[in-house]
Amino acid sequence: MRGSYSLAIVISLLLHGTLIAVLTYGWEATSRPERKPMPQFVQAKLVTIEPKVTQKKTPPKVDLEQKRRQRELERQRRAEAEKKRRAEIERKKKEAEKKKKAEQERKKKEAEEKARREKERKEQLERERRSAFDEALEEEEELLEATEDTQAVMSVAQAIQARIESVWSRPPSARNGMLTVVQINFVPTGRVVAANIVEGSGNAALDRSVLTAIRKVEVFPEVAELARKEPALFEREVRTTLLNFRVEDLRQ
Repeated sequence: MRGSYSLAIVISLLLHGTLIAVLTYGWEATSRPERKPMPQFVQAKLVTIEPKVTQKKTPPKVDLEQKRRQRELERQRRAEAEKKRRAEIERKKKEAEKKKKAEQERKKKEAEEKARREKERKEQLERERRSAFDEALEEEEELLEATEDTQAVMSVAQAIQARIESVWSRPPSARNGMLTVVQINFVPTGRVVAANIVEGSGNAALDRSVLTAIRKVEVFPEVAELARKEPALFEREVRTTLLNFRVEDLRQ
C-alpha cells in the first residue's frame, strides 16, 4: 500500500518538473529580451496518508460476581417489599375483620339489650295486667263474700228474731211504734250467754217481755251452724248481735 503511494508521488513530481521545464523553455524562446522574475517552484512534500483503521473498542469487563450480588440484592429488596406489602394487606384485613366483629358484637349487644328491655316491658305489663285482674278479682270475691256474708248474717239474724218473736208475749201496756233494742251474746254452740237492753222503749214491761222471750228460746241452731261453717264470720258478726223489737201489729 505504501509502495503505491510512493509511486504516485514520484510520478506527480516528474510531471510537475516536466511541466515547469516546458514552461521555462518556451518562455525563454519567445520572450528572451524581457527578463521576468522566475516563478517560484511548487514545493511538494511527501505526505504519508495512513489508512484509517477502525479499532474496535474493547468492551469493559463485567464483574459477574458484582452483577450477581446486585441481582440478589434487588431480589431481596423486592421480596422484602412484597413481604411488607402482604403484611400490610394482612394487617388491614385483620383490622377490618376486627372492626367488623366489634360492630357485629355491638349490634348483637344492642339487639339483646333491646330484647331484654322489651321482655321486661312485656313482663311488667303482664304483671300489671295480672295485678289489676287479681285486684279486680279479689275485690269481686271480697264483694261477693261480703254479700254472701251479709246475706248469711241477715239470714241468721232473721232466724234469731223470728224464734224470739214466736214466743214473745207483749204486755197490755205495749203500744204500736214502741221499739226495744237488745244486745245478745252467743257462744259457738248457739246458746245465749247474755242479753241486755241497749235502747229501751220507755215501757219497762215491754222491755222485760223481750228479755223473757230470749231466755225462753235460749239456744239458736242457726247460730251454731254458722259458727261451725264460718267461724270467722260468727266471731265478727254474730257473737254479739243487736236486734230491734218494734211493736207494730197491736189493735188499738
